[in-house]
Amino acid sequence: MPDLAPVYLISGEDHAKIDAWRARVRRRAEEENGPGALESIDARAGGPDAVAASLATLTFGTGTRYVLADGVEAWKAGDLEPLERELANPAPDTVLVLLARGKPSARLLKAVEAARGERRDYDPPKPWELPRWASERADEEGLELDGDAAKLLVELVGPSQQRIAREVEKLALHAHPERSLGVEQVQELAAGRRAAQAYDVADAVVAGDPDAAVRLAESLTSGAGEAPARLVYPVMRRLREVHRAVELLEAGASERDVASALGSPPWVAKRTVAAARKADRAALARAICVMADLEVELRNGEAADEQTGVTLALARAAA
Repeated sequence: MPDLAPVYLISGEDHAKIDAWRARVRRRAEEENGPGALESIDARAGGPDAVAASLATLTFGTGTRYVLADGVEAWKAGDLEPLERELANPAPDTVLVLLARGKPSARLLKAVEAARGERRDYDPPKPWELPRWASERADEEGLELDGDAAKLLVELVGPSQQRIAREVEKLALHAHPERSLGVEQVQELAAGRRAAQAYDVADAVVAGDPDAAVRLAESLTSGAGEAPARLVYPVMRRLREVHRAVELLEAGASERDVASALGSPPWVAKRTVAAARKADRAALARAICVMADLEVELRNGEAADEQTGVTLALARAAA
């Protein structure tokens, strides 16, 4: 096993990977030294001096000591001197892990480098990289997701890395002792089933059936603890997907070419093409505009009531 560095600085906007680091450090500390072995400090409440004091405290434990400080992006460069002194002469058999959810100060970076520590920086994946990110997260859980299964998971759950990570963890538990999942199994097991049902809402809009669209939307949100605004993203995504399929079909593309251009799993592409063949391109464009206006209103807090705003928008989009 390679030697551990005296200090690790884990930073970036990929909060899911940073959370995974935190979990791994806790797991390793407890595996080596027992429950509660990780010394965890909230860096937002306790500054660099609190971490320095913890490092300077003598312990009578054996083995490697792990100290973790989460939130060091809040530290001011001028407050780092106590920690710099400790890192200049790090205690033996002690590993300090610093988590910065964002960009750490240049002075902290310099202190970590001077201590011969390591820095890992994680930027969030682009939207088109999320399926690969989901597959990598699944690998960490000992689960294999093929390309189509990972794409479907992202479509069902949405673009939130935290939600994708939680669903991957649930899939690994549900799938045990199986170690690999395909499209059909993800469709059956993913808790994002509600997002798949949101596609049914969008298909009702595509079909010009406002009664069905509103009824399905209310069944997904009323008394279920789901915010109506959660429907906006999957509905918009579905409308744009079908609109793109209509454009391609009108340009003379074959169903196979449409499916390839959409980049969706085969069963999703087949459903999209079927909807596109019955859809009106101009009506779809109007529906997309209606939902886009709703999204702006919700973001700006201009919608008087979220439930009413979503209901009216769906009715107008489908009319």
